Amino acid sequence: MVEASTTKVSSKGQVVIPANVRKAASLKKGEKILAIAINDTIVLKKIVDKSFQETLSPIWEKVRQMGLTEENIDAIIEEARTQDSA
Repeated sequence: MVEASTTKVSSKGQVVIPANVRKAASLKKGEKILAIAINDTIVLKKIVDKSFQETLSPIWEKVRQMGLTEENIDAIIEEARTQDSA
């Protein structure tokens, strides 16, 4: 989903993120965002704190859906290492 709105910079340098943009990004009070300036373009990115396990969970779910086991993955990794060293 893409949402866009205009806003203004206050005298203190503060910017209000419009409600429709906050909603589209599921941005809640107190959450952190990263501000990046690229020339005259400013990008705001929501910082999502996920544990390593939370990050890997959907990956492992996909692996299971593919019918792969840990042994299969170990074999694939070993094969890739062998090809890289050849």
